[in-house]
Amino acid sequence: MKRFVNNHRYTKAELSRMPTISQGQFDNLQIEDLRHKPPVRVWLSRMRVEDGMPYNNQVTIEHCVDGRWINFEQYEG
Repeated sequence: MKRFVNNHRYTKAELSRMPTISQGQFDNLQIEDLRHKPPVRVWLSRMRVEDGMPYNNQVTIEHCVDGRWINFEQYEG
């Protein structure tokens, strides 16, 4: 598996400039690439440390494995 989307670790600034595809309860879906192997989603959290998150502006990368989206990596944006 590739470590990052297209071998790139996205920052909060980069993700914030992208149009939001969908909003979850706490995160914005900024990237969804179903052609990527494995398919990938990149979420940018609207939550902060003060809200109980481990990072401010947490970036979550999900991969689709066997039809299920799993958290692959989380880091501070």
